[in-house]
Amino acid sequence: MTHPHHPLCGQRVTVVRIRRGADPDLIVQLADGYHAAIAMSWTDYAAPPADLVAADTVPLLAVDGLRQMAELVAHLRRGPGGPGGRTLAEGR
Repeated sequence: MTHPHHPLCGQRVTVVRIRRGADPDLIVQLADGYHAAIAMSWTDYAAPPADLVAADTVPLLAVDGLRQMAELVAHLRRGPGGPGGRTLAEGR
């Protein structure tokens, strides 16, 4: 369990089965023998083992690239003739 506010945070549980969906649930067996559903995203179940994750991996997107994309989206949302935009007639 990795979710910081879950009462089982930091503990290991036995996975009984996986319930599929947008955010799959793990059906786990608790210490008292009962079963409970826990969101898979609250665990490290699907995470790769720590020894397989390279410490020097390059991020998929750089901050500068994200900033440029945000500026482009803002420009496109303003549209032609909007603040800072030009109409087709003005562009000729």
